[in-house]
Amino acid sequence: MAVVAIGQQIGSNGLEVGRLVATQLQYALLTSDEIAAQVANEYDVTAEQLGLVDEREPRFWERLGSDSARLVAYFCAVVMKHMASCRVVVVGRSIPVLVPPQTRHGLRIRTVAPFSARVQQVMRDEKLATAAAERRVRHCDLEVRARTQNTMGADLEDPSVYDWIINTATRPLPWFALSIAEFAGTIEREADEDSKQALSDSCLTAQVRAALMAHPKIGHAPVTVKTRAGRVVLTSASLVPPWDSLATSVVQRVPGVLGVQVEIEEAAGPIRIV
Repeated sequence: MAVVAIGQQIGSNGLEVGRLVATQLQYALLTSDEIAAQVANEYDVTAEQLGLVDEREPRFWERLGSDSARLVAYFCAVVMKHMASCRVVVVGRSIPVLVPPQTRHGLRIRTVAPFSARVQQVMRDEKLATAAAERRVRHCDLEVRARTQNTMGADLEDPSVYDWIINTATRPLPWFALSIAEFAGTIEREADEDSKQALSDSCLTAQVRAALMAHPKIGHAPVTVKTRAGRVVLTSASLVPPWDSLATSVVQRVPGVLGVQVEIEEAAGPIRIV
């Protein structure tokens, strides 16, 4: 019942590794395209818009401005729902940053490869000439890192995000897949109740954030969401009456919510310069 989250550099064959691992473990495989399609269906946005979150459209998040937070919330809600069910391999650019650190049965992997190897792979995958493929790899590396920092507050180049960083150019991909599958089998046995609860809480928190973002009268209101065993605490300076009742009613409709508590955060006063 492990969760395998694979983040891939462009051209590093992370998706192919994910497919092989899913086959080895007999797990479901979830790709960025499938996530985008599900988000589009559940939250009435286009798959193209969701490119800003994980895969496509360089600089698209810059044009969307504050709307990026809404789309990230939707993306996280769908991904976390799949992760909470366990026995799944999820592949994308930024997927590992979504796995809660307390989740001992979550395996965070990043696939990398030398620049030259990735250029060759992109030339094959996207039918590009050498110069165009080199620009594509450089541009994607910079944009995906900046986008993830901007929308998720995480640095994809930070090694502490991952359990395992794999250079896919050094060995045949099936070798890596077998090793990952064996690793996943080991961490399955470490899945205690605290680990399962951490993933369940993170999943419910993501669903609540998405529900609040989707509501036309709440949307981008600054609300902190914390969850423990189905109990949700909303903290905000904005949730004064009647907005507290509205937010509570929205959250109560999220499956899995057992109770809602609203805490009013005191707004910061004006800065006095002496």
